[in-house]
Amino acid sequence: MRSSTLEYILWISSTVVFVSLLWVFFLNRIGLISLVAFVIGIILVVGTLSRYNQCNSPEDERMRKVAAFSMMNSWVSAVTLLAMLLAIQYLNWWGYVLSGLQVICLAIMVMLITFYGWFAYYSKKGDIE
Repeated sequence: MRSSTLEYILWISSTVVFVSLLWVFFLNRIGLISLVAFVIGIILVVGTLSRYNQCNSPEDERMRKVAAFSMMNSWVSAVTLLAMLLAIQYLNWWGYVLSGLQVICLAIMVMLITFYGWFAYYSKKGDIE
């Protein structure tokens, strides 16, 4: 597949994932449609990212580094978000109590958004140290 086709698939599947997560977040329940959309979207995102990043080819070590560093930074961002939510809930700074489902949705959204942000940053940057 061409790179532009993979980018379109990635954007569409990412949109499906975000819409399904927002649906679950605001309704605070999981419906069959949102669950199926989320699962199909995640499968397409992961599959497209692995093909787009050429994780199966040994020629492009830089793209694998970009993907690995982006995933690492998105994981750290999600853990930081969860720690902040824990502190906010404990100190009762926020009048609204989030359910476990809403926290999971927030964590997944933050991980995906920060992954794409770091991926764009590292892709534009010359060398990764």
